[in-house]
Amino acid sequence: MPWQIGGREMRVWLVALTLVLAACGASASPDVTKVRDPASVEAGGALYQASCARCHGADADGGRVPGGPLAPSLVSKTGPSDQLLIEIVKRGRGLAMPSFATQLEEAEIASIIDFVRSLQVARLEE
Repeated sequence: MPWQIGGREMRVWLVALTLVLAACGASASPDVTKVRDPASVEAGGALYQASCARCHGADADGGRVPGGPLAPSLVSKTGPSDQLLIEIVKRGRGLAMPSFATQLEEAEIASIIDFVRSLQVARLEE
């Protein structure tokens, strides 16, 4: 029958299926794997250093809010969707993270998200 496959082919298909299922169960959000515009990633890197690195660290691996609590790593988990991250940056979070709605345009915030996602992808590939 044309749909039957031999032992070697079956192993190849099982390995491929296992990899696909493992990827589906991974902690990476679909937004992490989205292709990013290199110009946006580069612009986001500069904006990140100017606006975010002070608390989240130059490498986005977390740091201490000056005079306050620890700021979480932005690369250790891939977390929420891009849109939710944009809202968090615009509105702030809790007492430690201020709103950036008056300092950054939404397109600039999206570039920062692109930059952070590029770091997350690099971390996932390690």
